[in-house]
Amino acid sequence: MKISSLVCDSFEFLKRRIYLILWISLVVYIFYDTFIYYKLGRQFYYLRRILGLGLCISRGTATVINLCFALVLLPICKKVNQLLYRVLSRLWPGLFFFWLEKAKSFHMTVAVTLLIFAVVHSISHCVNLWNFSRGYDDLHPEINFATYRNENPLRLLLSPAGVTGVTLLIITLCMGLTSTRVVRRRVYNAFWYTHHLYLLFIVMLIIHPLSGVLKEEVIQNETSLNISQTENTPKFVPIKSKSWLWISLPLTCFALDLLWRICTRNRAKVDILEVQHMAGGTISLTLSCPHEFRCRSGQYVLLQCPQVSLIEWHPFTVVKVPTSYQRYFVVWIRVKGDWTEALQKLLFEKAPHEISMLVDGPYSSPTEGVCERHVAICVAAGVGITPFVSVLHNMLLNPRHRFPGRVHLLWIVRTERELTWLAELTNKTLLQLRNANRPDRLHIEFYVTNTNNLSNNEQIPVAMVVNEKGLSRLIKDEEKVTLLTPNLKRSVVKEDDGSFSVGKEYPLVGCRVRRGRPHWDRVFGYWVHLYPGDHLNLYCCGPKKLVKLLRDNCKHASETSKTKFTFVHEGFS
Repeated sequence: MKISSLVCDSFEFLKRRIYLILWISLVVYIFYDTFIYYKLGRQFYYLRRILGLGLCISRGTATVINLCFALVLLPICKKVNQLLYRVLSRLWPGLFFFWLEKAKSFHMTVAVTLLIFAVVHSISHCVNLWNFSRGYDDLHPEINFATYRNENPLRLLLSPAGVTGVTLLIITLCMGLTSTRVVRRRVYNAFWYTHHLYLLFIVMLIIHPLSGVLKEEVIQNETSLNISQTENTPKFVPIKSKSWLWISLPLTCFALDLLWRICTRNRAKVDILEVQHMAGGTISLTLSCPHEFRCRSGQYVLLQCPQVSLIEWHPFTVVKVPTSYQRYFVVWIRVKGDWTEALQKLLFEKAPHEISMLVDGPYSSPTEGVCERHVAICVAAGVGITPFVSVLHNMLLNPRHRFPGRVHLLWIVRTERELTWLAELTNKTLLQLRNANRPDRLHIEFYVTNTNNLSNNEQIPVAMVVNEKGLSRLIKDEEKVTLLTPNLKRSVVKEDDGSFSVGKEYPLVGCRVRRGRPHWDRVFGYWVHLYPGDHLNLYCCGPKKLVKLLRDNCKHASETSKTKFTFVHEGFS
């Protein structure tokens, strides 16, 4: 039993980490192949005699760096991804949305690999400089990088190859350190500006191997050996750089994507029609549509405010898409960071018509598939609700539409006042679906996690449950107010203590408010009970802890039941 359990656990681990294992295997193979090539190659005998294993390590890591740089650009080619969407969304939509979801993690994995091998590459070259100085070859002076024996390695570091190499390492370290979650959350501008050093990085990467520091012996063929048998003096030529072979195609795609985006960006002013400061430090901006602007539910745009920054573009999901008779769209901006704080200050100081905004997009996102599913499960926390607001607008305008067939939406907020973001829209949508005889299309639950403001006299939520026979009873135990009774009508009422209550103005919303956090085992059990044997997509947008928790629950529920869950994550930071 222990052996079978160990085998099953190992298989599940390999299945979960298959893509990471494949990536590590590819990196190890490329490094090993290059390492052996320089270790056994006859043409590198004299150079290897000076540098030793430092030559093999430096060349192996250089090949991996070229591979990483070739792949790290692909996930950020937004226009190319948009073009792929138009092709693959009709032929193979699942593959494209899988790529959209994994693009960010793939970019981060490749970037971390690039950072690690850049450090190892730099260390190996520092050892090579020392060996060039101490292992000076008097018999073949043309192969040496140093001009004499025991030359100071720091002088060799000041060469073009050394300066460009140090510059590349500094840029890589700056981009890696500012990409950490702590820095991005607190000083987003540092992350933004350091990542724009990629232009200098590309230039330095092209110049770095052109100095011809490393040389290989010219190996003559057998015919040449017969003609000149008496000639024993080896000839050396610089090792040809193959970096351009690795980066030419992805760099071309990235350059074309960048030019395409620059040319298609609307450089005219986009008017701010309305500004609304919502609870929880969130701003709602209603913007006029650029020329021929078309957007679908779940897509996002990049916004720039020249009066805040001339080069910064920030992504925001469109919460209300434009229609043929409403040529405007709405975005919600959570004030968290230096750029959003500067924008909020500007909105307080100036009238909306005095502020200019530029729009780039829209672009596809993984949550775009919600409106194409028969059953979609959506979980959001805080401002993460933005990808799903447009879904509610779509259901409000098209209550009898076939897709989405049914939406389960769970929204977790800190305070009850944040529910006002969706209270009116939710109330209208539920009424519209009832009038259209489609009330089962939307199952929505709200969870308020902040219970510190409850008074001592305030009781826990009281549930009034009405069974099929019309008999009612009260449940005061919070543990029993769950989602496990789909056939029962229920409402949650909170005692009126004079505090804010969204249920007073919107009764259909108030009866769906819960205190605390969801009991995920019960929630997933309800979904498994409701859709036995189905394949469900769970769309999530929220903090890292929630994402990890839901991902683990999806895997556990898929392994322990016939219902299979596919986890789809939406995130920008």
